[in-house]
Amino acid sequence: MTRLADERSEQLMRALAGGMPLDRVAEGHALYRGGRVLVMEVVMNTVYGAVNDGTVYAVTLDADDMAYSTCTCPEDAACVHMAALFFRYCESAGGDADAVLRMMTEGARGDADGGAGAVSGGTDGPEAWAEWFAGRFGAVWQQCRHSLHPLQPVLQEAKGKARDWPREMRRLHWLQTVLLVLEQAERAYAVTDPSNRYYYEMSFSRSVEPWVQHWLELLHETEPVPANDAEERWLRAIALRLRNAALDETFKLLRWDELYVAWWDRFAGWPDAVREEREVIGRLADQVADADTTAHSSSPRASAVLTAQAFFRFKAGDHAGAIDAMRRTPFERTSTFVLGFAERCLAEGDFAALERWMRFLQEQLRLTRVAAVLKPYLKLCRSADERQPDNPMWIRMMREWLPVSYGELSAHYLSRGRMREWTDLQLAMGIRPEDLDPGHLRVLAKEAPELLLPLFHRAVDESVRTRGRQGYRAAVRHLKRLEKLYRAAGREERWRMFIREFRIRHARLRALQEELRYANLSDD
Repeated sequence: MTRLADERSEQLMRALAGGMPLDRVAEGHALYRGGRVLVMEVVMNTVYGAVNDGTVYAVTLDADDMAYSTCTCPEDAACVHMAALFFRYCESAGGDADAVLRMMTEGARGDADGGAGAVSGGTDGPEAWAEWFAGRFGAVWQQCRHSLHPLQPVLQEAKGKARDWPREMRRLHWLQTVLLVLEQAERAYAVTDPSNRYYYEMSFSRSVEPWVQHWLELLHETEPVPANDAEERWLRAIALRLRNAALDETFKLLRWDELYVAWWDRFAGWPDAVREEREVIGRLADQVADADTTAHSSSPRASAVLTAQAFFRFKAGDHAGAIDAMRRTPFERTSTFVLGFAERCLAEGDFAALERWMRFLQEQLRLTRVAAVLKPYLKLCRSADERQPDNPMWIRMMREWLPVSYGELSAHYLSRGRMREWTDLQLAMGIRPEDLDPGHLRVLAKEAPELLLPLFHRAVDESVRTRGRQGYRAAVRHLKRLEKLYRAAGREERWRMFIREFRIRHARLRALQEELRYANLSDD
């Protein structure tokens, strides 16, 4: 179903809550609950529907401008039928209409009364907004027994509170708000049924994925250095919340360590904050070293601390120190960071550092055999060889993983025009001509036919050794290709000598001799 953008849904909710008495909003919810909304459809930024309230009324909700919303009932302003249609839309869009009702009624009452839950603006600071959020939505996660849909309207309303703020401050408010909602998702996931944990992980992960992506987009749009004290206050508060979440071992749904690293990668040019954070991480890493005497620090908290330490060392150019920190983490969990560091070195053209990271990846792959890492590792080898073709290290690394790396290595040789290495690889892997791409064979037969001769000679011998009519026919097909290749290479005399010797060597194989005669293959 087509959905409205989050900001337009919030705009409709605010317009309805502010444009009609709260008891009328509740009446609209009762109509929706009673199944009185007959049809509902979203076209562009408009919601159309029909509501049966004794008489069927046609209702239109314009999400761009509430003034253009209409209902065929006698009321002139916003009416209960519009509210009923809006609640039906919320349900169809995956939200919780009951939670939306509470936001519209309790939120309007709290703002009007100026109660403890009302927040006036961005000057209240991130701590006050976090406290307001906890008081207003602190228990919503308990409604997420089977899905995270109840959190969607929470995110919409909380973000809507900063809609009129200056752009940069609004972005910081949204960054914090998304994190607060993600923390609620973690609490909901923590109490799911352990016997169905895999199902909940898949379902909840799909729900939070767009929220995480939205948070990363907001982060990318944020200025990398605060412009004033107010922005710095917000940024430091968000950074602290991220660190605490990354170190919280009860949070198991999301990769908070990845969000933490993404945050500090964005603010790597803020020297004071980076220095302070690095000192904090250094102290935590010392505690991990004192507490953990095993080769690997396997707890999620220890892994997050060491990953953060590796990141700060990497940014400072201390690749040996970064690798040492990563070596103490479980590779299955932190391999994405290692790949990211290697990719960064390649992009920056730092091949000395790239060799360090690729050797570390090679070492860890030998130990763990993590299949999900091998493909990006091989792609990195290919990219490195394209950028640094004189260094044989990258091809050696790929060849070490044969036969698993055969596809990547074969494609790399072809893309680089290294035909001799390509044919040598096919021979080494025992690949038959019929298993190769005919297009590749045609290109090679045209450009370097002599390179294909050993491949087809071996195919002929293997077919003859089958000692069967089908094998002999396959051998003849390969011989016909060999004849063309010899002629294309200008070696017709060598072909005549070979086919003469071939017929003599296999003179006792009567069926093969018959197939040779049928194909008109002779030494004439």
